[in-house]
Amino acid sequence: MMYPLLACLLLAWDEPRVRPEPLGMFDARLIPEASGVARSRTRPGVFWVHNDSGNPPALFAIGRDGRILRTFGLAAPNLDWEDAAVDDRGRVYVGDIGDNKGLLRLRAIYRFDEPDLSRAPTGPLKPTAATFYARPAGDCFDAEGFVVDGDRAVIVTKRFDGRDAELREVPLEPPAPLLRPAEARKLGKLPGCKDPVTGADLTPDGRLFVACGVDVVRVYERPAPPSWHDLRMIAEVRLKRDAQFEGVTWEGGDLILVGEGGGVARLSESAWRAHAPRAKKKDR
Repeated sequence: MMYPLLACLLLAWDEPRVRPEPLGMFDARLIPEASGVARSRTRPGVFWVHNDSGNPPALFAIGRDGRILRTFGLAAPNLDWEDAAVDDRGRVYVGDIGDNKGLLRLRAIYRFDEPDLSRAPTGPLKPTAATFYARPAGDCFDAEGFVVDGDRAVIVTKRFDGRDAELREVPLEPPAPLLRPAEARKLGKLPGCKDPVTGADLTPDGRLFVACGVDVVRVYERPAPPSWHDLRMIAEVRLKRDAQFEGVTWEGGDLILVGEGGGVARLSESAWRAHAPRAKKKDR
């Protein structure tokens, strides 16, 4: 029997790779480690980006070309910010969900009203809500991707053991306070997603879900009515890269990717749809 991770690497080795279309570079002085991205649903052409841990707690409004439109300080600690999300009510979420060493028992998702880009900020933006969730001892999973699905967050675990990534749900309404954190309940798995996930996004209609790794993108179709069970992978794209991709968001049917030490790139709908997942042989 072939070890799962080795089998995954061997299968990936001979897959054709696609280079996403570069759209622009970040100012590396301000965005050296882009870790999450979300396209605004209320401000056309605006994307929200943040840095990883070790950087100031700030949210950047950028254009498709990576140009910074406005910078907003956030009144929330950046312990390990890993992804951003939005909803249809003009709110942006920042997920302090990472934990590379598996030591942090409490993690948090902060919600902010999307700020007005026409006005210079007068101080750090204060969160309108903060939801804390706990992970019991022995279940301290790492995560770098999440989406907002109605009144809950769906978190994608980051695995290195060659097994499918797990989905965890955390209720956002009502927000769970620090002293009474929510439980990150197991929701299901991402079939065939065996690479460490670094970002995720959900289309506004909830029909398509995407998870990215540093050099891979997988797109899933959700059953009707939208559910997190019986997800069907409809595309698996291995990427050529000049940067390590850490975040992904939808722009219509296209995918916008951001990376550490890089900028913004686009994977068109026609490009990802041309890569249906191939059948993999079972280990014997």
